[in-house]
Amino acid sequence: MITRLKPVILFLVLLSIFVFFSMQLEKQRESLLSASFIEHTLPSKLIGLTSLEFKGLASDFLLFKFMTFIGGKVAQKDVIDEAQWESLVTTLDTITDLDPYFWDAYLFAEVFLAWDARKFEDANRLLLKGTQYIPDNYRVFYYLGFNYFYFLKDNENGRKYLMEAARRPGCSSYVANLAARLSVYTFKHRDGIEFLKVMLGDTKDRATRDQFQMRIKTLEIMEYLEQKISEFHELYRTYPKTLDDLVRSGLISRVPADPYGGEFIIMQNGRVYTTSNMLFKKDNLKK
Repeated sequence: MITRLKPVILFLVLLSIFVFFSMQLEKQRESLLSASFIEHTLPSKLIGLTSLEFKGLASDFLLFKFMTFIGGKVAQKDVIDEAQWESLVTTLDTITDLDPYFWDAYLFAEVFLAWDARKFEDANRLLLKGTQYIPDNYRVFYYLGFNYFYFLKDNENGRKYLMEAARRPGCSSYVANLAARLSVYTFKHRDGIEFLKVMLGDTKDRATRDQFQMRIKTLEIMEYLEQKISEFHELYRTYPKTLDDLVRSGLISRVPADPYGGEFIIMQNGRVYTTSNMLFKKDNLKK
């Protein structure tokens, strides 16, 4: 009797072991994915070898992976740490290595690396790759030029790439005019607003469009406040010390709120900036 039961007992033991390890493996998988699955992108050389002729599909999957991670962070209003940003840079590098003609990857390099992470050098490096593979697309040159003059305060390179953009079909005459005046350029929020409106037209992703619209709204508030500061200066021959001075003078009814949860402040040169830097921060979310 015992001899007959041995195979059954052995089967049940092996089945129990299999079920146990399967459950543990599934838990580890879920833990890994929920923690940050963007941090496990393999180098492009390795993915390129294993994906064979399906490099396009691999790059599509990685972009989906990229946007899923970003979308989750945006939805939760969570902060992306430095290690995660580095992984995102690696992911975009891999995508553009696998498919260097993939426009969306260059667009997201500008959207998230330049505007969110302030990783201007990484964004520009990826955009330069784009100029080699999609040289007729004015946007890669436009983004490069904008990053140089707007973020890096490099008017020479800004002029250079904006002029390259202006030479390509479909580019607005605004870009040529901007390039022409960079030699005597003084920063204006209007340029940032017009740039973001161009980018808004380049993407259909809802979360990305929401970010653009919020940035445009913030820059328009800053532009409006600076116009009122100029009016104050014309009236009183001095700049207001705080935005409350504009309220007391009757130029504005109230100090507008920063959509990102920061505070608008006046600098010594009469310019308006925001403490949020147009980014959601944990401290701002607690307010």
